[in-house]
Amino acid sequence: MMKSELAQQLLQQGEHNDPLRDQTFRFQKKADQFVVSTSAGQGRAVEKDSAAPSANASTVSVSVNWLLGSGTHAQTPLAIHNDGSRGIEMRWSSFHGDSELNVTPDHDEYKTFATGTPECFGRPMDAMDVRSCIGCHSTVVPPPPIPLTPQTMIANVGCERCHGPRKKHVVLAGRGLPEQSKPMIDQHDAAAHMETCSACHRDERSVSANSTAAERARFQPYGLKKSECYLQSSGELTCSTCHDPHDTTSHDRQQYIQQCNSCHQTQASTTCPEAPKGDCIECHMPLTPWTQGIAFRDHWIRIVKDTASHDTETTSEASR
Repeated sequence: MMKSELAQQLLQQGEHNDPLRDQTFRFQKKADQFVVSTSAGQGRAVEKDSAAPSANASTVSVSVNWLLGSGTHAQTPLAIHNDGSRGIEMRWSSFHGDSELNVTPDHDEYKTFATGTPECFGRPMDAMDVRSCIGCHSTVVPPPPIPLTPQTMIANVGCERCHGPRKKHVVLAGRGLPEQSKPMIDQHDAAAHMETCSACHRDERSVSANSTAAERARFQPYGLKKSECYLQSSGELTCSTCHDPHDTTSHDRQQYIQQCNSCHQTQASTTCPEAPKGDCIECHMPLTPWTQGIAFRDHWIRIVKDTASHDTETTSEASR
């Protein structure tokens, strides 16, 4: 967190007011740590039997040590205990294109909080939450009980997140001989490929029975695996059919339409005889708003009958 541009911006800003809670967060640098503090009992704080002994203190503070997210959509700070046993997902996040902080997704319903507890700052996280969040935003995370520190982790997502430790492959690639030591990734069929992507982008295992359209659209493998395009493709369709896993997501609509057309043609030799017309993406993968101007394309490719559950109005290109 301390090395991020957001930290420098917030240190200069000094504080952030949360109108939903009538609460103020203050930002300081102490001993090379990014420290967030707030007044105990402020705003919508409530006394609970489980409140920590510090509940009577005038100020509570926490050191924020990690910042998740590339900034394409948003960035959310975390305060994580070094042993990974607990943490706090901070209540405020930075959203792309917005100079002001706003409520972290899914936190707007938590308007009250137990004074003097981690709830003062956001959502308390247990050990499973901590390693799940950090794990998908890092290349290597050590197993318990090894601590989560910059020395034991490889932060951010690099090649080894999917391919494993392959120094020999890199060395041989520099000599023009990469095939002599292939990357460690087994994608012998579509299911194996989808399993790799689903590890972080998530599938049906992360979708609850009462999930909303927006929540389902966030989990792209979930939608794709329900699509007839996937089920009837004889193992040919995977995430990388349309997306280059080694590059940022393309915003070239025509590129995706051409990819649809490569399978959907009237010739008998093509995968699907249904010949598309117009903008395939807009009709069959509607843009679904989630929160704070962020929207996701629904990857359940189908004829969408319930248009009321999808908002296809134009949003900023950064959210597509």
